[in-house]
Amino acid sequence: MRPLRRPAALSAAALSTAALLLTAPSTASAHPHDATHTTPAIADGGFETPVVPVPAPFTTYLGGQTAGPWAVGGDSVDVTSDRLWDTAEGSQSLDLNGTTSGSVSQEISTHPLTSYVVSFELAGNPAWAPALKTGELRVDGVPVKTFSFDVTGRGFRNMGYTRQTAVFSSLLKNSVTLTFASTSPGPGGPVIDDVRIRSCLLVLCPPA
Repeated sequence: MRPLRRPAALSAAALSTAALLLTAPSTASAHPHDATHTTPAIADGGFETPVVPVPAPFTTYLGGQTAGPWAVGGDSVDVTSDRLWDTAEGSQSLDLNGTTSGSVSQEISTHPLTSYVVSFELAGNPAWAPALKTGELRVDGVPVKTFSFDVTGRGFRNMGYTRQTAVFSSLLKNSVTLTFASTSPGPGGPVIDDVRIRSCLLVLCPPA
């Protein structure tokens, strides 16, 4: 019996369709940044709690106390209202120096074999010397970024916030502790606000 030609024609059409599918651009590869996603792991990254009571310009928290979800270390920090100076977002920000250099820490959940990009807004208290405010972002006590901000020419209504980023990787841990610490002396230090974090695969995480 002679073989039917119709199935052969259908087979050729199927092969042609498969070839088109293989050569068509992938939706995922067309948007490489889709590999990253926002991780809602930072609690109160804008330092909006506790609310600074009216009419006070700031509230000082000593080492060993907590400011909302943040554990305070070092000497002290000031949660500062926008009644004193402008914020990067919301109505409050954090001066990492209260009486002198302090820190804030928060434990966050992580996933193994994942990298994380931490970003935050940085300025400085313009009322006190030195002009150059310095600090560190630490992960489990290890510095992953040093930062600095020069307050020369800045004022309470001209804070000049800049966005800072740092990348760290979690190989086998399910949680880490993030710490923002001042390395400046005196009562006016680095000011931080709008702390955020997002996760990405180790091989796809963009550099800081």
